[in-house]
Amino acid sequence: MTELIRVEDLRVVACGERGEVEIVKGVSFALKQGEVLALIGESGSGKTTIALALLGYARRGCRLSGGVVQVGEHDMLALSEHQLQGLRGNRVSYIAQSAAAAFNPAKRLIDQVIEGALIHGLGTRAELHAKAIGLFRDLALPGPERIGQRYPHQVSGGQLQRLMAAMALITDPEVVILDEPTTALDVTTQVEVLRAFRRVVRERQVTAVYVSHDLAVVAQMADHILVLRDGRMREVGTTERLLAAPQNEYTQSLLAAARPATRAAGTADAGAQVLLRLKGLSAGYGAPRPDGKPAVTCRSRTTRRNARSTSTCVVTSSAVVGSSRITTSGSVISAIAAISR
Repeated sequence: MTELIRVEDLRVVACGERGEVEIVKGVSFALKQGEVLALIGESGSGKTTIALALLGYARRGCRLSGGVVQVGEHDMLALSEHQLQGLRGNRVSYIAQSAAAAFNPAKRLIDQVIEGALIHGLGTRAELHAKAIGLFRDLALPGPERIGQRYPHQVSGGQLQRLMAAMALITDPEVVILDEPTTALDVTTQVEVLRAFRRVVRERQVTAVYVSHDLAVVAQMADHILVLRDGRMREVGTTERLLAAPQNEYTQSLLAAARPATRAAGTADAGAQVLLRLKGLSAGYGAPRPDGKPAVTCRSRTTRRNARSTSTCVVTSSAVVGSSRITTSGSVISAIAAISR
């Protein structure tokens, strides 16, 4: 199978007061149709800059200074801006990190999902509406026939992220760039969204470049991993090989950092003074009842105590409405503030 993406010796410079500084330094890779490459590295390593080069785009203050970026039959560094506009959001699509920032709060979701395809002349409004509903179904969105009639604030973060994926996929692109699309989601919602992304990418044989710093995410999504640091390639290989037997010292340190050390239980001094004790905590809203409790209770009978230098983590999925993580912590802060007055 021929290569769909070929990047050779890519170089990007940033322009500053003291001249140009090279921030991407000779990066090369190739992908066939249906393959997924993960770009991994710490902040500032050049992951997003390299991914955006596949759109023939460099952020303000940067310039694509050298190398080859071939997507299908197109040399992205040789095309005019007008030619690039015909490819962006059409043959090459982009899924951003923050779906909330990508959607217009004043427009219905369905209109925004199909807008790019309408601009590129890929179908009538009715045809694209039907296609969007099919994508909503493929991405496991609830009520696929109705969810598009909502506004962005009327859906959850995980649903909005999948709606942005539908927006990117509705043009049947050859290449999709996923720029840390699950970073803002909690772990359980990430799993749900990644499962939907992975299924759609595989079924549609889309070639994807996945930008991430999360090796757990990469292990689920990618066929290949390219490790970056300071704009340079440190290691590249199949996901299975690189996670099992990393060769580069920096890759080894990333894998070690991804395995958090578990704090041993009972590390606090057994005789330490208890600084915080919760017993039978109830919280709610509305006019108080005769027994003094609020009309509607959102958190009831929480019991916990903490000694000095210990911590308690309150964990639930954001998809679980009314789990009361914020209510519990907020009640503690309000009580402490009231006592301190």
